[in-house]
Amino acid sequence: MPSVKEVWQGLVKDLKEHSFSSPAREARLLLASVLEVEPSRVYLFWDEELPPPKLTHLHDIFKKRLQGVPIQYLAGEWEFFSLPFRLRKGVFIPRLDTESWVEEAIVYLRSLPEEKIMVCDMGCGSGVIGISCAFWVENLYLYGADIFPKAVELSKENAHLLGVEKRSVFLLSDLFSAFPPVKFDVILSNPPYVREEDWDSLSPEIRLYEPREALLAGEEGLDMIERVLKEGESFLKEGGLFFLEHDPEQKEAIQKLADTLFLEYLRSIPDLSGRERASVIRKRRSKNETAYR
Repeated sequence: MPSVKEVWQGLVKDLKEHSFSSPAREARLLLASVLEVEPSRVYLFWDEELPPPKLTHLHDIFKKRLQGVPIQYLAGEWEFFSLPFRLRKGVFIPRLDTESWVEEAIVYLRSLPEEKIMVCDMGCGSGVIGISCAFWVENLYLYGADIFPKAVELSKENAHLLGVEKRSVFLLSDLFSAFPPVKFDVILSNPPYVREEDWDSLSPEIRLYEPREALLAGEEGLDMIERVLKEGESFLKEGGLFFLEHDPEQKEAIQKLADTLFLEYLRSIPDLSGRERASVIRKRRSKNETAYR
């Protein structure tokens, strides 16, 4: 029987031949799934033999990867903001670009003087955004919500995995419809924002395997963003902030939308490639108050 190291080397070679961009990392993730260990612990099994049942399992998931099934679903785990999150098919896969604005949100949250910081993660998916904030901000109390039962259950699981379940509540809710009367310091959201006409231009890996409902948002891609701002305003404290992800081309439309509401558009946050990936929008206290910038 081959050793784990030998199997890993063979996987890397095969993935390279099929032009995967990160063959070493993907090989480690696939092996971690088969070994049922965290990806960082695969190397501890380097010299152990991989028995036939596990080799068969590995062969099966490797075939699925070649067919285009996202590595995140096959591995069942994905790292976000240096934290391990479980992930399953039917729940939106978090992107690296999201980390750029989540980092800024965490910095802002850590600056607040409140003893108990109230935060909402609207459309929480696997919970990566809100749970990351709760992990790094010890006095943060999180409400997460999603319309999909799979997402709510997975968020609860991830909150337990990362030790923030006692400060977290996850609701099955169409936006804020199931929320109790609560006021938030910050509302975080990565809502659907893909335009209907752009669906066919997305990669097959996205179109065939990720939930369509977690991506599409009407003709201009603004349907859910508009709802989050309109419905979320009454759940936000005066002076509270929205951190909202969007397509870079939607920034101006979102700025105009904020102006039509009792909201103040503060600034955009660039992603890793320098594109305007998120916006910070404030619920006004008064017209004369200095804005957070």
